[in-house]
Amino acid sequence: MRTFVAIELEEEVKDALEGAQQQAAELCRKGNYTPKENFHLTLHFLGEIRPEEVDDVVQAMMETTRRNRPFELKLDRLGFFPRGREGILWAGVEKSAPLQRLFQQLEISLGKQGFAREKKGLSPHITLGREVEPYRGFADVQKQVKLENLTVQVKAISLMESVRRGRNLFYRPLFVQPLKDKSFY
Repeated sequence: MRTFVAIELEEEVKDALEGAQQQAAELCRKGNYTPKENFHLTLHFLGEIRPEEVDDVVQAMMETTRRNRPFELKLDRLGFFPRGREGILWAGVEKSAPLQRLFQQLEISLGKQGFAREKKGLSPHITLGREVEPYRGFADVQKQVKLENLTVQVKAISLMESVRRGRNLFYRPLFVQPLKDKSFY
């Protein structure tokens, strides 16, 4: 099973991102756009794991969340990872110490369970489209499409499974672990 640990997004945030995605699509020749229901922020890509390893991931998630309180993230810009004339369109996250701490503690906890660290570290973003080719260039899309004060409430982390049905990819939560509530302090 193909899996990753992610922060899921509220419907209002997904709606706003879908609006920005549609605006960007009008400025592009083509693109393979992410369905709204698949919008998420990946914390750690695990790749293929065996069903019996799910308990190890859950254990790491539980250890991580005991050390982290809920927090907010701000989505502050659109960006591209260019690949020639095409690229990956994404919504970027403002720098966040709580997000970095959550990521680092998840890496340590997963490492204790025998999983490899993320090779690239954390590059927090929400993928809006792949193989996106703007008519006039990436900078034009960034100039014309703005994210309006989007805030993500981070209250839990989720173990997600990537499932392919025909040509479509769906992400479904296998396990959701809430962050430690402030009321426990």
